[in-house]
Amino acid sequence: MKKRSGLKIFLNIAVILGIFGILVYLLKNNLKDIFWQLAKTPLLTLLGVLGLGTAYIVVEGENLRLMAGSFVKSISVFDGAMAMCYAAFYRLVTFGAGTMISEVNFYHKKGLRISQGVGVTALHLVMYKAALLTWAFLCLIVQFFFFSSQAPHLIGLILYGIVVTFVIIIGLLGLTLSLRLQVWFVKLSHKFLKSTKLRNGVDRINLQVYSLREAVDSILQERPLIFRIYLVNLLKLVFWFTIPYFVMIQSHPELNFFQCFGLVCFAVILAGSIPTPAGIGSFEFVYLLLFKPLVGTVDAVSSMLLYRFASYIWPFLIGLVYFLVDKQKTIHSEIKEIKEADETK
Repeated sequence: MKKRSGLKIFLNIAVILGIFGILVYLLKNNLKDIFWQLAKTPLLTLLGVLGLGTAYIVVEGENLRLMAGSFVKSISVFDGAMAMCYAAFYRLVTFGAGTMISEVNFYHKKGLRISQGVGVTALHLVMYKAALLTWAFLCLIVQFFFFSSQAPHLIGLILYGIVVTFVIIIGLLGLTLSLRLQVWFVKLSHKFLKSTKLRNGVDRINLQVYSLREAVDSILQERPLIFRIYLVNLLKLVFWFTIPYFVMIQSHPELNFFQCFGLVCFAVILAGSIPTPAGIGSFEFVYLLLFKPLVGTVDAVSSMLLYRFASYIWPFLIGLVYFLVDKQKTIHSEIKEIKEADETK
């Protein structure tokens, strides 16, 4: 027991040191421009950006409370907010690979089964995409005459992003809810897989998918709840999409709020739908493509960096604090176990 506890302490400390090593690398390479922009930003503007970013996190906390609360009633808005920040922390330190796993793991620690956690995570993505699709469609209608006269070539791209997002939503719902698709997958697997070991593996996956389908279906059956979740997702995006307008309105008083809001929405929906040049982030590339003709390169880059801080770095920093506190509790618990083991000798 003592050796096992000592090994756990060593591994936890090694994980912390490894993550700090990654952070040093990121600060030197990927994040220095964002922090440099923060140093040049007026205090009131910075506080406003932080306020909008924090409002998003709080509303996201309510969003995840509504979803996960269907299974564990004790989950609070704070827990939901920390789930979002915890996932944001792992998104950065694992370069995106550990985002979903970390979110599912957070829910599991709060009492949800793995299948329920995966169900909440899948529905989380679906509802985010649905809200994004709604805003993009509304903004395209409101700004259609502007785009048709000023940038008609972008209408096709925006429609492409809307269609791709819609296909993603349908695909996710199909995989998680369709019993027929699940049965077809099992039959096809058993037809082509001759190994008993592989077939048993398919059966185990099938049980997990069945549990996932039940988890998502149980939430979707509550229509007032799902409609409320949808409205909360619409609301949370307002805070993020307002940031560029808030940052640029002082230097560009002629800027139209709905136009600016729509461009951010289109940048987000297109970022996951089109290929981008190597070395340039998809969101950054599309954002600059849309905003540079409107406000110039300098202001477009400045607003983009502040947007990335509020939507990417700020949740990460909160998640980092949560991670360190959680690891401190774990290490303290392991040390306590070692002391208790020594006292019983």
